[in-house]
Amino acid sequence: MSTSWLPQIGETAEPLYIGIVDALARDVASGRLSTDMRLPTQRDLADHLGIAIGTVTRAYAEAERRGLIRSEGRRGTFV
Repeated sequence: MSTSWLPQIGETAEPLYIGIVDALARDVASGRLSTDMRLPTQRDLADHLGIAIGTVTRAYAEAERRGLIRSEGRRGTFV
């Protein structure tokens, strides 16, 4: 199952990638994102947010380190 998820990031002193990870964690906890939902590609999310792809790459890596998501190579990134 694929999603067109976009993070809701407020004004914060934290780095942007942390804001993305925090939004992802909130949306998982609230049920907005459920297990096995496919997240947007890094490039798509960066384009939609108007940010550098490196920022999204860093956010996805941190989210995976925290156990929020998993990357399955060419298949995509999933909650």
